[in-house]
Amino acid sequence: MIGIATSFGRDRAGVAAVELALIAPVIAAMALVSYEVWQVAARTEDMRTALQTGAQYYMNGGTSDTAAQALAISSWENAPPDAAVGVSRACVCGQAAQVCTLLCSDGAPPASIITLSATATRPQAMFSKTISTQRVVRVR
Repeated sequence: MIGIATSFGRDRAGVAAVELALIAPVIAAMALVSYEVWQVAARTEDMRTALQTGAQYYMNGGTSDTAAQALAISSWENAPPDAAVGVSRACVCGQAAQVCTLLCSDGAPPASIITLSATATRPQAMFSKTISTQRVVRVR
């Protein structure tokens, strides 16, 4: 009986199969998580590109917040169904907040600080993740 146990302990047949069976789930889990991280990064980059398009509209002289919002949404590749782009505007004279329709104390028009923000949820993801980003543009 001791001879059988000793020979069983020395037998190395099947060790690789057991090691693979132990490691394969770990490798598969790492691959799935890596894919999800890549998907979130790619969708965030699509979102940033859309906001850059909206910001470029203002830098080229555009003034309509509605047009910038529509332009950003239309250029958003692979946008999820709940994709949303918001535009907010604030005016400043130097560092002080100012009403956008009034001139600064030196007679110059106030600078407009336009913030474009985008949010979306990825429901098809392994982890339902809400992603968001902003782009700030300063125009005169």
